[in-house]
Amino acid sequence: MVHKHVPVLIVGGGLSGLTSALFLARHNVDYLLIEKHTGTAIHPKAGGITFRTMEIFRQLGLEAAIRTASEPLDNIRGRLAVKTIKSIDPKKLETAENSQKALEKERIENFEKVSPSKPASCYQMELEPILLQTAKEGKGQIRYNTELVEYQQDDLGVTATIMNRATRTKEMIRSDYLVAADGAKSTIRQHAKIPTTGRGVIGGHYINIYFQADLSHFLKDSQFGWIQILKPEVFGALITVNNRDEWVYHVAYNPSQGESPEDFSEERCCEIIKKAIGVSNLDIVIFSILPWAAAEQTATRFQDNRVFLIGDAAHLMPPAGGFGLNTGIQDAHNLAWKLAAVIHKQAHPRLLQTYHDERHYAAEVTTKYASDLLFSVIKKGVSTLNNMDHLAVTVGYKYNSTAIIKENSDTTHRMDQLELNGRPGTRAPHMWLKYQDKCISTLDLIGENFVLFTSEDNGLWRTAARNVSSHLGVPINVYGIGSQGDCVECEDSWEELYDVTSQGAVLIRPDGFVAWRTKERVLNSHLILKQVMTSILWQIK
Repeated sequence: MVHKHVPVLIVGGGLSGLTSALFLARHNVDYLLIEKHTGTAIHPKAGGITFRTMEIFRQLGLEAAIRTASEPLDNIRGRLAVKTIKSIDPKKLETAENSQKALEKERIENFEKVSPSKPASCYQMELEPILLQTAKEGKGQIRYNTELVEYQQDDLGVTATIMNRATRTKEMIRSDYLVAADGAKSTIRQHAKIPTTGRGVIGGHYINIYFQADLSHFLKDSQFGWIQILKPEVFGALITVNNRDEWVYHVAYNPSQGESPEDFSEERCCEIIKKAIGVSNLDIVIFSILPWAAAEQTATRFQDNRVFLIGDAAHLMPPAGGFGLNTGIQDAHNLAWKLAAVIHKQAHPRLLQTYHDERHYAAEVTTKYASDLLFSVIKKGVSTLNNMDHLAVTVGYKYNSTAIIKENSDTTHRMDQLELNGRPGTRAPHMWLKYQDKCISTLDLIGENFVLFTSEDNGLWRTAARNVSSHLGVPINVYGIGSQGDCVECEDSWEELYDVTSQGAVLIRPDGFVAWRTKERVLNSHLILKQVMTSILWQIK
């Protein structure tokens, strides 16, 4: 049996696992990722990417590639309910599309106020190869057709036995940490005996049929992403995959009545599709058939000593709103810089405890909102939503942990409206700047190191950051914002947006969240910054 050491072992090569790999590599951390399947996803699922997740991909230099991959679905938005596809009235369809376009214009304008990135529609089977190709070009190793057999952990690390599923060859891996990205039925979560909370299956069981058929005669370039079919015997939803000839049809089945996924043969699935379309003769090619359930569950703990749960292993939420994949990717983003800081001995291992403190809250908020969205759909438009705002759920949650320095005037954070104003614990506000003769976002300056934003007259802060960086061995990038600073404001005032005076400063973590802020001038900037950084990284109470 071969023995190998690697700082981080990632189990699971889906979107959360691959994103973990990319960010660990960016922070110069070696890893081994194993995935039991033979390659990337082959079924269209998890297609909605929020603007916050696109910001994360922007940090990795992947925004343009993902935007290109999403072009076929760029204008696909909204829902339509009909008895069958054949029954669609072309005039009503045109009216509904015009109404949807107006809503979409307003939606995009709201995104543009708070982010340099727009949402995208790119299915997992298109997105994973993009992430994989980038991962192959950098640090780390990825092995498909390889599974975790068992693992144990001790005070110094994790010992895992992995197996090549083709050759049945086993290998022992010693790692400092293990990242569990092994899905909703996570064997790692079960091994760690971490229970879950939540209502379980809340929206029913479904069969997802991925097929090819020419529906242009009926839909005439419709821009609706979700068409509800109301015919009782095939009640479900038709969703486009490429806006041409590939689709998925979701149809419900009822286990309590003895139905199971095995009942859905290709022949039966073809008949279901024909009834949903409203025709008896239609050329259909079935690509794959996948059962799934609209469920809600959250692990009570996202950490078990040196093991960390991310993605569906940590939380499972209904697909309404498309939050699942995005929440998992943001888990990976939050965890990676903390693992890197500890592995590089720039922080105490206690910093890793803040992963659960921050992401568990964010997952609970998002899961509740997704569940409420689902119930609104099930109840056919009857609103069951709480008072959370969609944009606030996407990017407006606030972290509370020892990796955030609270302000004395800290007040209750609201989720019924988006508040991004430089408050510690929230995502740093976006604004456009001119930097080195280029127009960039404040978010483009964040991602690798800690960042300190100050006004243009920042000599004292720059000296303080240099001294603290040297003392702690932690890089801090300093940017003065103003007409004579490193960065020139294009439109907004950074002081107003970040709620500071001309003598203030804002410290931002590598994941883009504000760690600390001083609105006014401080007398000893070097001492204050040293105390702040020491408190965050070394978790000194």
